[in-house]
Amino acid sequence: MPLFFLSYAQEDNRNSQIQEFFVDLSEAVAGLAALHWDEAGFIDGHILLGSTWPDTLSDALSTSACLIALTSPRYVVSDYCGREFQVFADRIDEHERQFNVRPPAIVPVQWIPCDRLPKAVAGFQYRNFQTGTAYAQDGLLTLKQRKRHEDDYKDFVDALARHIVQTARDHTLHRPAQRPVLSKVTSAFDRPARPQAHHGPSASTAVQRATSARHVHIVLVAGSSAELAGSRPGAEDRYGAVSRDWRPYRPELEVPIGSWAGAIATTKSYGWTVEDAEELAAVREWARAHNQIVVLVVDVWSADLPRYQVSLIRHDRDVDSPRAPVLVPWTAADDAAAGGNRKMWDTLARVLPHHVLHNTRDVWRTQIATSARFQEELEDVLVVEQGRIYRTGTVYQEPPTDGSGLRPILEGP
Repeated sequence: MPLFFLSYAQEDNRNSQIQEFFVDLSEAVAGLAALHWDEAGFIDGHILLGSTWPDTLSDALSTSACLIALTSPRYVVSDYCGREFQVFADRIDEHERQFNVRPPAIVPVQWIPCDRLPKAVAGFQYRNFQTGTAYAQDGLLTLKQRKRHEDDYKDFVDALARHIVQTARDHTLHRPAQRPVLSKVTSAFDRPARPQAHHGPSASTAVQRATSARHVHIVLVAGSSAELAGSRPGAEDRYGAVSRDWRPYRPELEVPIGSWAGAIATTKSYGWTVEDAEELAAVREWARAHNQIVVLVVDVWSADLPRYQVSLIRHDRDVDSPRAPVLVPWTAADDAAAGGNRKMWDTLARVLPHHVLHNTRDVWRTQIATSARFQEELEDVLVVEQGRIYRTGTVYQEPPTDGSGLRPILEGP
């Protein structure tokens, strides 16, 4: 039987990064357990939603000692991943009923940070090995991709491998009498998401912001479902209690737009934070001082809310500072609800008139109709903004250590 089952969202396996991680982890586990590397774990890269669950996958899920869940914004909204998770959680529950012991056999691994976790996942947040600051802020994918975190990545893989092997030795997990049937399993992720204690993956409060230059502040103009109930038909489906609950591309994309933007930023090796546009001025000031990127994502239906109007108008009038690029999702559902795009342009002309007038593509992207288009626009914006920072960003020079401040003079023999 495999010692671990790797559960992941297939769309996260960009450039085979997950497959490479699987090989790294398998080799580490095999070395500790005296196995061949291809006997250590199980990964499935060929099962699509709606297809038949093969017996090999079912057997692996029923017999593996641990489930490693690579969490990400895509993972936590995947019905398929939620069913895998539930099958394994049921095994742990049954083991606990029989032996009064709850083994640490489900290990959520933060592959790409997301600001919300299903209750089922949050209940398995084990801390049996050290993870480090970089992992906590940016996730394992970033550790794997950045050369400077190579040692941190290897340490994490080794620690995870030790956890898997030790768990397999200490616990013989319950095996179901019959193979699970996927169509009869309810996803563990069906319950409402639980907000974590912070606004994004890189900051514990709104004012405790990251200092790394490779950081993106995703600033949202998005009201709550209560604020928009009278103006946006179907508001309860696209908004929640706070701005970061906004899901403009639902049902195409169930992930909140802030988490989706963060996932995109992570693939480009950026840390990220989701913030509310009421803090826009403070965020921009912080970002300028630390050579960071600010991206303003505007919900047209929310832009007229009094609490956002002042921030947006001041931002629009600030011509002396680099303007944060503005991305405006506007879907077919918005078009239908408004009876066309006239509302979009009228609203934007009131709160961001200079942007509308100048229509500069570097900082102005409107009518973004799909999540795929949003990804394309944001990726391009990150390239443009990073180039601007390289040209005009603040340069910090270390003071001389000897206090002289004089340049050294090299003399010949």
